[in-house]
Amino acid sequence: MEKLELIFIPSPLMGHAGQLVELARLMVNQFHHLTITLLIMKLPGDTIGTEYTNSLNSINHDRIKFIHFPPMDLDSFTDCPTNGFMNDAVIERHKPIITELVANRFNGSHHTPRLCALVVDMFCTPMIDVGNEFGVPTYIFFTSNAAFLGIMFYFQILHDEQGQEVSELANSGTELRIPSYANPVPPSVLPFVLLDKDFWYKRFIRYTRKYREAKGIIVNTFLELETHALLAYDDKTPPVYTVGPLLKPEKCPPESKVLKWLEGQPKSTVVLLCFGSMGCFGADQVREIAIAIERSGYRFIWSLRRPPSEGQKGMPGEYADYNEVLPDGFIERTRGRGRVVGWIPQTTVLADMAVGGFVSHCGWNSVLESLWYGVPIATWPIYAEQQLDAYQLVKELGLAVEISLDYNCKNRNQRLVLAEEIERGIREVMDGDSEVRVKVREMKGKSRMVLEEGGSSLESLRRVVDDFM
Repeated sequence: MEKLELIFIPSPLMGHAGQLVELARLMVNQFHHLTITLLIMKLPGDTIGTEYTNSLNSINHDRIKFIHFPPMDLDSFTDCPTNGFMNDAVIERHKPIITELVANRFNGSHHTPRLCALVVDMFCTPMIDVGNEFGVPTYIFFTSNAAFLGIMFYFQILHDEQGQEVSELANSGTELRIPSYANPVPPSVLPFVLLDKDFWYKRFIRYTRKYREAKGIIVNTFLELETHALLAYDDKTPPVYTVGPLLKPEKCPPESKVLKWLEGQPKSTVVLLCFGSMGCFGADQVREIAIAIERSGYRFIWSLRRPPSEGQKGMPGEYADYNEVLPDGFIERTRGRGRVVGWIPQTTVLADMAVGGFVSHCGWNSVLESLWYGVPIATWPIYAEQQLDAYQLVKELGLAVEISLDYNCKNRNQRLVLAEEIERGIREVMDGDSEVRVKVREMKGKSRMVLEEGGSSLESLRRVVDDFM
């Protein structure tokens, strides 16, 4: 069989890079004629993300290669109002660098193996132009779910073909009929990234238009989880291939005090509270969470991150002393039954039998990890598309309980989620006899079968590799 080369281009965002690395590992293990080169960009100022992407080199496989680009100077991105815009700027600045790299490595008629495709992250759509320049087909790797891909296409059609001002949908007095969701969608769960004019016009509609130029779209989901959404695309949509669940590789500290503490806890007795690499709260909201944890009486692990300084871009950091933000005496009163920590190896923690529930921001990585390990979620979305993820999990799939569906850190008038609401969510997610827990356990079994022989995702993966050829 002819040997083929693929170039994978992840976004600089940590959760995105990990998924594409896992796809690379899956492909080379299944298909021995493939070699994959990953081009790794760094997000300026993201020390944890940079450490993580550097650690990916530990994935030792003779047909997976990494090319790491040096981090760019954070001070050269002062015109970027958010990390999302900075992510886009980093990608755009790497476009000529990657064009030259592709020209030097693969634009020769005698190069073996043959470069057959670019696979680029959902935010790396400028790289489609690089593929076109060399006559190489480009596939989008969509790190979110099939339902959100569907709403992006639906809103793009409303905007481009029907003249709809998408930002006005937030003020709609009625629920919206969106093809990729089985039930009407309340305007309150529409995410900021689709409704804010800057985000929509300058970022998301541009991505979506470029998706339609791609040879195909590879989505980190599986048929048994998102059957409705995957059947909802119209004939203008490029072929969609489901290859999930792909769990991003994790950098785990060799001596983790959290993992050591978990070893001594009974099965399904610990609730994990973790809100992603960009998740953090102000002091008033932290206080409400602390009160809820203490009142619930459950064992807990709480990943508590410090917000960036007022008026500054950047990623959440670590507290030198948690007492500066927690209620007086909280750590002493909960000593022995819980741990307040900074960044944690989330996947490894979820894999531990002691963890019985997960208060989560509902990022798609976290959703897939929770299903893989059979740990139900209490939903608390914060940013990006997470409000729709929470809605889908609770209202469409019955795979989570609700703390909030519409919390949005970008909303200047966002109310506090009160301790009573958080405590109720913790108690519901830790209920060992709940219907949600039964459904999550069933989906855990399905998630582990889809990449086995005869499984839906493995068959889809074979189709996309056939398409490469």
